[in-house]
Amino acid sequence: MFKKINIKALTDSLALLFIAAVVGTIVSFVAQLFIISAKNIYDFIFNNPDIQISIDIGSLSLNLVPLLICVPSSILVSLLMYSLRLPRWFGPADTIYAAHHRAGILDLKGGFGSTLASFISISGGASVGIYGPLVHFGATVSSFIRRQKYIPKIPHDIIIGSGVAAAISAGFGAPLAGIIFAHETVLRHFSMKAVAALAISSMAANYSATKIGIVSPPLLLSAIPFDMSDILISLGIIGPLAAFVAIAFMKLVLFLGTIPARINLKSWQAPIIAGLACGVCGMTFSQVLGLGTEVLISIITSHQSLYYLFALLIGKLVLTSICIGFGFFGGMFSPALFLGGVLGAIVFQLPFTSFNTDLLSVLAVSGMAAVSSSVIGAPITAIILVLELTGSYEYAIAATFPIVVCSFITSRIFGNSVFDKQLIGRGVEITKGREQIRLNEAQIVNYIDSKYTKLKPSISIDNAIKILLKQRTTEGYIISEDNKFIGKISLMNLIDKKDSNLINYSETKPLKIDPNSNLIIVIKKLSKFVGESIPIVDKKTNQMLGIISENDVLQAYLDISEEINQIEKH
Repeated sequence: MFKKINIKALTDSLALLFIAAVVGTIVSFVAQLFIISAKNIYDFIFNNPDIQISIDIGSLSLNLVPLLICVPSSILVSLLMYSLRLPRWFGPADTIYAAHHRAGILDLKGGFGSTLASFISISGGASVGIYGPLVHFGATVSSFIRRQKYIPKIPHDIIIGSGVAAAISAGFGAPLAGIIFAHETVLRHFSMKAVAALAISSMAANYSATKIGIVSPPLLLSAIPFDMSDILISLGIIGPLAAFVAIAFMKLVLFLGTIPARINLKSWQAPIIAGLACGVCGMTFSQVLGLGTEVLISIITSHQSLYYLFALLIGKLVLTSICIGFGFFGGMFSPALFLGGVLGAIVFQLPFTSFNTDLLSVLAVSGMAAVSSSVIGAPITAIILVLELTGSYEYAIAATFPIVVCSFITSRIFGNSVFDKQLIGRGVEITKGREQIRLNEAQIVNYIDSKYTKLKPSISIDNAIKILLKQRTTEGYIISEDNKFIGKISLMNLIDKKDSNLINYSETKPLKIDPNSNLIIVIKKLSKFVGESIPIVDKKTNQMLGIISENDVLQAYLDISEEINQIEKH
């Protein structure tokens, strides 16, 4: 027998796939414009031989261009934040939370404003990345399209993931990595509907990028043949060192992000400090400014001084952390690739690892993949990205070992990713899964039963017993004339009692729940509760709103579990 076709479900699924293709095309076009415009503006200002302003102090020549550009750019970013009234900039962490949140709402003003801020920052010399802002832009575009009245009801998490996949596909020229990244980092589940939509969006983005051809993927590399035995020692060293670099990078970013509040600096004022830091550093060491793509390519393809490599590693790590921590906004993916590439080149320079002088690119790519996989929490994506960027199965296999070692160490010492840590800092335990988030979101006020046995303080015990028996309940609540909670009464405590004062037989310390509590808090409180129902009482006003029973809580939990099952399995 054939399964009956649900026409509405089929129509909604087709609409989802069509919208995913539209999202992929739009995000691809905008991502290319974003990348080419930011890169050309940066190159015109910082790499233009006709724009040279320098000052000599003794034997030291200082280039004033970075100072004259970075500081005004950071001021523009500050003014943008002030005018938009944003508490902070928005990025991939917000995308992840929106995909797991029931409403799936992204702040459109914050999302598009953050994209503009990152464009100004990258064009103006900030030592930040471009892919994080593009990922959040893709998610914001998806969320915006989904909100339109003419769009049918489609899963918010899947359409957000479609925008993310498109951004990675267009930015890197890596459609498979885009699909895996959206699943691994954002959605964190696999379902047939999600795989289909993300694949269509990613492929549409890649096709559009190929046909439009505004930009070519910046990190496409030519693979060289090699013997795996020649680099096993080097790969074994890269893994732990990559973990150290990734942890130091993420911890420094998070720590510096707390400094503005500690020194009573408003969020919109902080970017100026980062702009000043970029300007001062750029006067003598401009290689750590901007995206650093050209510098990274030179590191991968040619031998560099060991002192120069260490200076790049430390300079990029510190300056990027300052920029992101203080709001000279951008992403962390590109800097993580940069740091990993430099680390791989440093390991290549070690005397006991350089058995083959042609293996620089293999070690640099492995370092890039290892550090970035831990920063963004996507080891599988990193492996696929290496495969797509190099076209070499051997490069991907070589990178797998340091990726696994690095991810294992960072997950134990730091956490799954910097995005997860950012969300934890905002009170969202994203690592505990979608069900835990939904239980935290579900307010108990939505499950209150307003029908319960009310007893006046002046009522006699006999009448109280009659009322309880009539309403077929074993518990009642003593409520004042202005609906304030006085006490909880059990029928068993009233039998054969001669005292006429009802309040004397109320429970001494009854369990009460504030209406603002969530389901997870209530479930924890119920673990030691014995009774029929729990009063919902406002802590501030002592107003009695209603009751909730264990059955109500259990049913709410089962409903949420079924909802999550529908999301993750279909």
